[in-house]
Amino acid sequence: MAISERLLEDTVIELMRRAAISLPADMLNALEATYAREESATAKGQVLAILNNCKVANQKQISLCQDTGMPMVFADVGLKCQLEGDPRAAITQAIEKATKGVPLRENVINPLTKANSGTNTGWGIPYIYWDLAPRLDYVDVMAVPKGFGSEIRATQCWVLTSEDIAKATVKAVLDVVEDAMGEPCPPLILALGIGGFADSSMAMARKAMFRTPLGSRNPDPVVADLEGKVLEAVNALKLGPMGFGGTTYALAVHAEINGSHTAIVPISVMFQCWANRYSKARIYNDGRVQYLTHPEGGSAQ
Repeated sequence: MAISERLLEDTVIELMRRAAISLPADMLNALEATYAREESATAKGQVLAILNNCKVANQKQISLCQDTGMPMVFADVGLKCQLEGDPRAAITQAIEKATKGVPLRENVINPLTKANSGTNTGWGIPYIYWDLAPRLDYVDVMAVPKGFGSEIRATQCWVLTSEDIAKATVKAVLDVVEDAMGEPCPPLILALGIGGFADSSMAMARKAMFRTPLGSRNPDPVVADLEGKVLEAVNALKLGPMGFGGTTYALAVHAEINGSHTAIVPISVMFQCWANRYSKARIYNDGRVQYLTHPEGGSAQ
């Protein structure tokens, strides 16, 4: 038995619905812990408003945020699984149907003419990150309606290898955060891609953004130590929720590295706002679908 276009399409529609409406449980738990930890009335009030927002969205089955973003999909394809037809066409059709059915705001436009497709597809969107897993006999799919309030603050820096790269990374992140302030809607996740090429550095940061569980460290102890130092330094700025002051600006820092040129290292910094909307599923050859982040159709409320 093979994974049909229809099964992939139906799964992505459901993933977009779950992602748009409910946060993954680890993200919700982190926000609740932030509310308990914050001391100032302003900071607690901001986080409480977020938590109430999450509760209303889940109860009414409506989107967490008015900006339902642009659709991106991560697909890890096991080479031992069997896929029928055109998976890109199936994913694109799913986004078109989810736009009407969830519903999602019609955000995707031609970047030059500003013509709106009305379907959140077209001109290379949905953007799909494909990866191959030689030993697996299933497909892991993650759907992300990525908002742009945090996306527009993505930044790339370049550091000469004559410098201390770890110290330069901390400084670069602090500079970017101090410029962004509350615009990316903290408390948030900071994702870092260090090394590689300009585009691969950004792609690493993108993938790191959705690491689960939230706050888990890179298995490389050097990278993990840097994640801790960046998190501590960022929160020491006391920008807090929504940039109005407090102890928690970043809930987590997730970093990934690639080999880099001997002369210079790219450092990519990406933000994911509190509305950390993504949903994952695993599709097996026999037609079974296992929803990984939202097993009951939503987060625990």
